[in-house]
Amino acid sequence: MGLHLGSLAARRAKLKSSEYTLAQLRQSAAQKSDATTTATPSSQTTTTASTTSTTSSTAASLVSSATTATTTTTASADGSGDGPASKVTTGDATKSNYTSTPSTKSTTGHTPSTTGLGASTANPGPIRASVPMVRCSKIMQVQRDLHPILLSSLEGIVDQMVWFRESWYEEVLRQLRLALAKCQAVAFENRGAVVDAKVTPHTLSFVKKLVTTFGVGIENVSSVATTFSSAASESLARRAQATAQDPVFQKMKTQFTSDFDFSQPGAMKLHNLIFKLKKWIKIMEARTKLLPKSFLIEEKCRFLSNFSSSTADVELPGEFLTPKHGHYYVRIARFMPRVEIAHKHNTAARRLYIRGSNGKIYPYLVVNDASMGESRREERVLQLLRMLNHFLAKRKETAKRQLQFTVPRVVAVSPQMRLVEDCPTSLSLLDIYKQKILKAMNQMGKRATKGQVEYDAPINRYYERLATVQSRGSQVSHQVLRDVLKEVQTNMIPRGMLKEWAIHTFPNATDYFAFRKMFTTQLAQIGLAEFVLHLSRLNPEILQIERNSGLLSVFYFRFDLDDATGELDANRPVPFRLTPNIAEFLTTVGVNGVLTASMIAVARCFVQPTFQLPALLRAILKDEVIAWDKKVGKNASRGKHSAKSSSTSTDSKSGDSSTATSTSAAVAAAGSTQADMDSEVLIATVTKAVNAIMTRLQNLAQFEGGESKVSTLVAAANSPDNLCRMDPALK
Repeated sequence: MGLHLGSLAARRAKLKSSEYTLAQLRQSAAQKSDATTTATPSSQTTTTASTTSTTSSTAASLVSSATTATTTTTASADGSGDGPASKVTTGDATKSNYTSTPSTKSTTGHTPSTTGLGASTANPGPIRASVPMVRCSKIMQVQRDLHPILLSSLEGIVDQMVWFRESWYEEVLRQLRLALAKCQAVAFENRGAVVDAKVTPHTLSFVKKLVTTFGVGIENVSSVATTFSSAASESLARRAQATAQDPVFQKMKTQFTSDFDFSQPGAMKLHNLIFKLKKWIKIMEARTKLLPKSFLIEEKCRFLSNFSSSTADVELPGEFLTPKHGHYYVRIARFMPRVEIAHKHNTAARRLYIRGSNGKIYPYLVVNDASMGESRREERVLQLLRMLNHFLAKRKETAKRQLQFTVPRVVAVSPQMRLVEDCPTSLSLLDIYKQKILKAMNQMGKRATKGQVEYDAPINRYYERLATVQSRGSQVSHQVLRDVLKEVQTNMIPRGMLKEWAIHTFPNATDYFAFRKMFTTQLAQIGLAEFVLHLSRLNPEILQIERNSGLLSVFYFRFDLDDATGELDANRPVPFRLTPNIAEFLTTVGVNGVLTASMIAVARCFVQPTFQLPALLRAILKDEVIAWDKKVGKNASRGKHSAKSSSTSTDSKSGDSSTATSTSAAVAAAGSTQADMDSEVLIATVTKAVNAIMTRLQNLAQFEGGESKVSTLVAAANSPDNLCRMDPALK
C-alpha cells in the first residue's frame, strides 16, 4: 500500500470539481491575447497545484507501491508528504507547510473553493504550492488515468482507517503519559535541585494545550465542521461534539482544569505536576479498562469487511520496503473480521489482521502518534537498518550467525496514524516488570490490580534519596548514587527477574536455550547500532521481545541530535543497554562469548570498503540534519520576522523611508548569506557525523594484541559506576 498513505476518499469530489474549473480556465485562457496567454501558464500551474495539493502528498507514494518502485522514489525525493496531510488532519489548522517558489506566481483572482480545504470567509485565497507538489499532482493525474480501480480501492481502505481512532479516554491517557515522560526528563536534568525544580516553558505549554483540548482534540468544537472537510476530520468533529455533551466528561473536564490550574501557589513546582499527572493516569487507566477489548470490523468498516482480492490487487502494507521479485509480493486477500485493542507503545492501538494471498495472516497495529516529524525520524533509522541487513547477509561471519536486524514494517497512513507490523506474542521489558510486581503482590495476599501497583516506585525512591541528601545542604556524591542503585536492586528490581520470567515461560531446556541464544545475538546488534549510530536511549518500554522466536525489535529509535548544534550527542553514561537483569539472564559466558563475538562480526562487516557505508550514512543524515534545521529555523524565522516588522514600523513612523529601505535590503542580504552558510554548515555537520560513526566502527573492528575494544565497551555498559549515573526512567 506504499510508504505514505493519506485520507483520500473524501477528496475525490473536490478533484472532479477542480478539473471542471481547470477546463473553464483553459478555455478562457485560449481566448485571450498573446500577452495574456504568456502569463496564463504560471497561474494555471498555481491553480492546478492548489486543487490537487490535498491529494498529492500521500497519493503519489500510495500509487507507487502498487505500480512501480520508481514512482515511489520520485515522490519521496520531492519531499511533499508533509504539507497537505498535516494541513487537513492536525489540530493546528491555521498552519500550513506550503511554500511558494520563485517560479510560482500568486493568483488571487480565482475562487477559493478550488483550493483543497473547504471554502470559508476567512480563507484569503488559493494555496500556493511548491514545485514538488506540482510534480506530485501530475503523477496523481497520470496514475488516476492508468489505475482508476486501484486508486478507488486504496482511497476506500485509507478512508476506513478513521474508525480505528482512539477513544477520548485512550487519547488523554496517551497524552498524559507523554507529559509525564517529559517531566521525568526535566527532573533528571535538574537533579541537582530536586525540590526546587520548576516546570519548563515547553512542558507548561504542552500541559496547557492538553487542558484546552481535554477529551476533544480540537480547541473550538463549534467551528470544526467548517474548518475541516475530510472524512477523518468530520469523524473527529462528531466524536468531539458527542464527547462534549457527555455529563461524565463535563464533570471530569472541570476537575481536570481545576487540578492543572497553574495560577495556584506551588503549581509551577515540577514534583507537584508529576504527582497530578500520575493521579490522572490512574483515573484514565481505570476508565480504559471498562472499554471493549475488541469489535467486529463489519460494525464500523463495511468497505474493509467486503474487500477481497477480486476487488483490487493491493499489496500488504510495507511490501515494497524490501525489494524482491514481483512474483513474490504478497497481496491482500481479505481483512479478518475481528479487530483487537492492544495496549502497546504507551498507547491503545487497534490490531488489524490481514490475510495475505499466500494464506498467512499478518497482524498490524493502527498506532496513533502525536508528531509527524518524529515519526519520519524513526522511519529513517528503520530504513538504514533495513539496508544494513543486505550487508550482513553477504559476509560469512555474520551470515553463519544469522545476524539480521529485526526491522518491522511501518507505513504512515496520516500525520497522526501509522500501520506497524506487529507480533501478538511480543512484550516489552516494562511489561515483564509489571507482571513480576503484580504477581509478587498477589502472592502476598494483597490482591492488587494493575491500576493499584506503583510501577514507578524505583524512580520515586531515586528522587527521594536525592532530595533527602540535598535537604541536608550537601551535594549528591557518586557513592550515594551507587547506594541508591544497590537499594533498588535489593528491594525493588532483583537481578534475576528477567531470568525467572524466561524460565517460567520456557520450561523446556531446549526452548530456553534457543530463546536465550537468539536474544543474545539480537541484543548484540541493537547494542552496537545504539552505540555506533548515536541512537536514542533504549528505554524498557520500546524494546519488544517476541516470545515465539526471541527476536528483538525497536520501533522508536532515532538519531540522538543535540538540540542546539544539530550534531550527534556522544555524551551518555553507558554505551548501550546491558543492565544487571539482562547480564544475569545472558550469563557471563554469553556476555563474553556470543554477545562480544557477534558485535565484533557486525562491526567488521560494516567497515568493508566495498559496502560504501559512508555514502548511505550521508544520504540518511542529510535528511536528518535538514529536518532538525527546519525545526529550529521556525522559531528563529519567527523572531527575525517580528524584529524586522518592528524595525520597519519604527522607521516608517519616523518618516525616514531611506533608512527603512536600507534596513530591508540589509535583512534580505543577510538572509541570502545565511542561506549560503546553511549549505556549508549542512555539509560540515553531515560529514562530521559520518566521521564520528565510522571512527567508532573502525575502533571496534580492529584488534590490538589479540584483544578487541568491544570487550572494554561491554564492561563499560555493565559497570555499576556507569549504571548509577543513568536516568532512573531508562534503567
